[in-house]
Amino acid sequence: TFAGSDDYALGTKVAEHLCAHLGGRGTVLLIAGPAESPTGIPRMRAFQDVLARHPGLRAIGPLQGAFHRDRARQETERWLEEDGAPLDAILAANDAMALGAQDALSAAGRDVIASGVNAIPEAIEAIKAGTMLATADFDAMNLSALATECALRHLRGEAVPEQVDLPVQLVE
Repeated sequence: TFAGSDDYALGTKVAEHLCAHLGGRGTVLLIAGPAESPTGIPRMRAFQDVLARHPGLRAIGPLQGAFHRDRARQETERWLEEDGAPLDAILAANDAMALGAQDALSAAGRDVIASGVNAIPEAIEAIKAGTMLATADFDAMNLSALATECALRHLRGEAVPEQVDLPVQLVE
């Protein structure tokens, strides 16, 4: 059994929520994870697919944040120096990168709403503070429990599904 999440669905849910918040208009800075990431690739594809369905939205990037806050901050700082076009939102393949991009923009006097994935504690605090719009919960604890349950069932000779995906939960 493969226990995981549907990262395309996670990305779609977060991107659709952001698009609705923006009223289908504006400029969105995309922050991607590593090029070889099995989770980041479908999230970024979902972001781009959703944005393509909204002709009033323009995507910038993606910048390569490598799933790290500092790297996303550095790449956003570099982008600000080279381009620095007006932005309405950040859409990142994980929360750490969303927060890193916000760090850079905030230091430049530009407060921009962000959305990400993973529902890390810092993102939840940012949502409560109103600086982050939403995140999708990648529930590692529940994922581990599902994988363990499937392993135990397999060891007992019980049937197990080929794949188990966590449901997509938007946190706002």
